[in-house]
Amino acid sequence: MLKLITVQLPSKKAYSYPIYIGTELLAEVHTHLPKQNSTLVIITDDTVKELYANALQQFLNKAGHKTLLLSFSAGEVSKNGQTKNVLEEAMLAEGCDRDSLILAVGGGVVGDLAGFIAATYMRGIDYIQVPTTLLAMLDSSVGGKTSIDTSHGKNLIGAFWQPIMVIADIAVLKTLPQDHLINGLIEAFKMFLTSDAESLAFLDKNLDRILERDEALLTDLVRRAVNIKATVVAKDEKDYSVRAILNLGHTIGHALEQLSEYKLLHGYAVALGLLLEAKIAERMGCLAPQQYLYIKTLLQRLNIRASDLKQFDVEAIIEKTKLDKKKQGDAVHYVLLGNLGRVYEAENQFTHAVSDDRVRCAFIEVVGE
Repeated sequence: MLKLITVQLPSKKAYSYPIYIGTELLAEVHTHLPKQNSTLVIITDDTVKELYANALQQFLNKAGHKTLLLSFSAGEVSKNGQTKNVLEEAMLAEGCDRDSLILAVGGGVVGDLAGFIAATYMRGIDYIQVPTTLLAMLDSSVGGKTSIDTSHGKNLIGAFWQPIMVIADIAVLKTLPQDHLINGLIEAFKMFLTSDAESLAFLDKNLDRILERDEALLTDLVRRAVNIKATVVAKDEKDYSVRAILNLGHTIGHALEQLSEYKLLHGYAVALGLLLEAKIAERMGCLAPQQYLYIKTLLQRLNIRASDLKQFDVEAIIEKTKLDKKKQGDAVHYVLLGNLGRVYEAENQFTHAVSDDRVRCAFIEVVGE
């Protein structure tokens, strides 16, 4: 005889966390920490370790905290299960327990990897995002997406695990290479394209001074982008609906990253993805031709050219997009622009099926421009 027992769980409590944006915040990290923690585990890469993590550890030690500093080789190629396992084993060997707190100090790779470790270590411990790149400050450090890459694709294994706070020190951007600054600016451009025409105009007007690292303008840029990200995440934490708009340019972009064996920076890959996906939207009648031209022109100011796509085979791109998380059945779904500052929405859907032929035709047109 079949017997049924129902497990009744309490509804999820509302959760919030602060995002601090300012200058010279690294030396003050200890003032924001929760009082109860056994070990502060600083996870970083070998580049950021020398630039900032070693100094941060010294600040924390002087403030009376027990710390453990762990690092790995910088770059997307390290964002995998093997690196995760090595770091977790090191934490276990040092006796880190459920009261340990992880500080993810670095760019998006560090944040994704350290956040995923926090989600799974002892079935979940607290972590703080301390982003040191523009891209991580305005995007990956906010929203709780954590992940590793596999041979089958980017970010396919992971968890939604929110940090307890984000600390973004604009001063560290002084040491950021110019291509990494542009890497983050492209992500800001993407956010403004999807959600905020006013901020898009702000970026367009101030782009030259932002590229020269005007601190006040960079702070404003991060604030604007983070506000968009936080608003979207608050509406759709687990990526079931509106959060998909943040993936504009990413269906193609992730494919290009994989095909380049991650030699192509994420933002640059997304920029080419933006260009191609904007052309798809134009050809489908969602986006006006002059708006596509606006996108193309602004990307050119960031040294992104349509000709950069010529190094890739369109059939290989299409094949890689079939592993995109937005795929439904046999159809790959794309985020499409409907206007500058707004995505195309139909029947409350934020992603739309795009045939392989449409991708091929858009690719041929873009590279031929």
